[in-house]
Amino acid sequence: MDKIIKKCKACPIGCELIITKSNSTPSGYVVEGNSCSRGMEFGIKEVTEPSRVLTGRVLLKNGTIKRLPVKTTGVIPKDKVDEVMKIFNSTEVMAPIKRGDIIIKNILGLGVDVIAARKA
Repeated sequence: MDKIIKKCKACPIGCELIITKSNSTPSGYVVEGNSCSRGMEFGIKEVTEPSRVLTGRVLLKNGTIKRLPVKTTGVIPKDKVDEVMKIFNSTEVMAPIKRGDIIIKNILGLGVDVIAARKA
C-alpha cells in the first residue's frame, strides 16, 4: 500500500506523519510518526478531506495601501482554493476598513466569511 508523508500542522512540533490505508481501523487509515493525538486526527483529515484557511489580498480604493490583506474565518476545501483566490483577486472594497470587517460573506456558500486582516 502506498504511504503518504505529510508534515503535521496540528501543533508547533511539526511531526513527519506517515499515513497508510488500512482496513483494520475504524478510520480506514494508520498514522505513524505523530507525537500527539491531534497529529493522528490531522493526518486522517488531510488525506480524506484536505482543507486550508486562506489568506490573500483584495483591491482597496481610497486607502493608504493599494491591496488589503484578507483571510478566511474557517477552512476552505482544497478543491475550492483556486476558485476562492479568483474571487479575492476580483474583489474591490472602499476604505475605511477596520480589522475584522467582513469583506465577503459566506464565500461560495461554504459558510465561511472573508475578513480584513488589518485596518486601512
